[in-house]
Parts: sequence; structure tokens; C-alpha cells
Amino acid sequence: MKRLLAALLVGMLMGGALVNVLLGEQVDRLTLVNQGLQDKLASTEKELEKVKENLASRQVRTITAIEVHVTLPGKDIPELDQAKARLVVENRVREWLRPLLGQEVSRLDHLLIPRVVDRRQVDVDGRRYVLKVNLVVVAEKTILYLDAVPQKNNSTTGIAGSEEQL
Repeated sequence: MKRLLAALLVGMLMGGALVNVLLGEQVDRLTLVNQGLQDKLASTEKELEKVKENLASRQVRTITAIEVHVTLPGKDIPELDQAKARLVVENRVREWLRPLLGQEVSRLDHLLIPRVVDRRQVDVDGRRYVLKVNLVVVAEKTILYLDAVPQKNNSTTGIAGSEEQL
């Protein structure tokens, strides 16, 4: 009787561990997708607010949205880590460029955007990425294409956590 109970208990524990292993990655992936969708929703709501303000004034063209496209060169990074890195980098770049929202397109220093982002470093889960701007399209919907190049040397130089440096 005790052996049967022990076998049942061991079977339950092994089954629970197996389910955890099989579903853990899916839960992580779905969590990242959910977070990405929430960020897009928040960004879209801000865009809508700026568009409404722009329609109310209708005098000048202003930047109402910032769209960031990140490419991660290199195949040695797992897909889940790449997705998280893209999400973090996109959010950081939008955060850095948020003061541009509402600025007049015609009065904006167009060289300012690459200067703000290019060669900045972002840490994501202990891995450092250096940003390289490829293309900036300055319009009401400003679009930024950039590469996030992973660095082999992860030594920190007095920078805490996931801080950036120029």
C-alpha cells in the first residue's frame, strides 16, 4: 500500500514537472506578446490623442507618433531573448524621443534624432546592446529603423541595472 502511494506521489510530481517544462516557454512567450500588445495599445492611444490635438489646430504638421523598428543581427541569441530585447529597445527609444511628440515637423532639427539614439547602449537581462541608426523618416509619423548589436564583452563600467550611456 505504501509503495502504491509512493508511486502515485512520484508520478504526480514528475507529471507536474513535465507540464511545467512544456508549458513554461509558452507562458513566457505569451507574456511577452501580451506586454508588446499593451505597449502598442498605449502608443496607439497617445497617437490618437496627438492626432485629435492636431485636427483641432490644423495649422501645422506636428509629430504625432514615433514608430521604432529594431533588427537584431546575429543568430546566436534565442528567439525569446530576441523578442524581449526588441521590446525593451523599442520602449527605451520611444521614451528618449517622447519630447519630439507635438513638435512641428518643419521646425525640427532632423539630425537630432540619430544623435539621440545612435551608439547608445541598452542592457537587457545582463546582455548589452549598442544601437546603430540605419534610417529615420521624419514626418507626422516618425519612423526609426535601427540595429541593436549585442556586445560580447558584458563588463559594466559603473552603470547600474539597465541604464544607458551616450
